[in-house]
Amino acid sequence: MTDQKKVMTPEEILEAAKGEGYELSDDELEMVAAGGEWVNEACPNCGHTGTMYCPGTGVSRCGKCGSTW
Repeated sequence: MTDQKKVMTPEEILEAAKGEGYELSDDELEMVAAGGEWVNEACPNCGHTGTMYCPGTGVSRCGKCGSTW
């Protein structure tokens, strides 16, 4: 399996986060506005692939179980 990344606009990121029930902090919003890159990866806790990674904070969060790593 190859690691695929999808480039998203800030608006798409906000919509995806909202759809997952995730509220972005001011720092995360700043990273999106500054062109931060978000990628989906599998959650180590539940395996869900609807996760978000913020390179500015170095934190990933699962949209299903809420786990962070």
